[in-house]
Amino acid sequence: MIIPLQHFIETSTSITDTSALLDLYLHVVEDAGYQNAMFARTGGRQPLSVLWDRLPVGYLDHYTALYWDRIDPILQHAQSARMPFRWSDLVGRVHLTNRQRAFFSESRELGVHSGITLPLHGPGTDVDLISLSMRDQPDLVCDRLAMLHAVSVQYWLRFGELNDRPKRSVPRLTEKELECLKWCKEGKTNWEIGEITSTSEKTIEFHLSNAIRKLGACNRITAVVIGIQSGLISL
Repeated sequence: MIIPLQHFIETSTSITDTSALLDLYLHVVEDAGYQNAMFARTGGRQPLSVLWDRLPVGYLDHYTALYWDRIDPILQHAQSARMPFRWSDLVGRVHLTNRQRAFFSESRELGVHSGITLPLHGPGTDVDLISLSMRDQPDLVCDRLAMLHAVSVQYWLRFGELNDRPKRSVPRLTEKELECLKWCKEGKTNWEIGEITSTSEKTIEFHLSNAIRKLGACNRITAVVIGIQSGLISL
């Protein structure tokens, strides 16, 4: 059974060891149907740095030896993407070179395919990313993408804290910004929040944009997780 987001946040917040935190995160990933996982950092002209991986034996060595990081369209897209994306959706939108097609084909043969990537933007130009993929099953209908995104953001934030990354200061949000963020936590769209609060959709968008900016988030899901972790939003 998938661990609810609220339970994951509560449990991960009490964990003080990165290994235990990773075990908790991988439990959610595996329960969602993904056998592979990788946490890496990229950005600018810096080479790909893999913090940990749960990939088929030898895959990462093969990836490095063939310099696949130079042609990998997933890696290229993750540096500018603000939302998680399915690899199959990306392949359907971009023109692939023969080398990139061969990359996908060989990766599939090695047990890495049908994945999703969750970009995690921090300060500066570095981009952390988590990629989850399949080994031997068909592509999933990923109706859990939003949940996996939120759980991954919480894992990333807690991982940073345990590795002595400075903890974020808690910004001051207005009542309207907090109200909008709380309704986002319930999965409401801007239009739905506007109907509930008798406010125009454009005004809701304004308040949410301000909240996202103040929290240093890149989208509403990240803002909600940071808001919960900071105590601005109750579980």
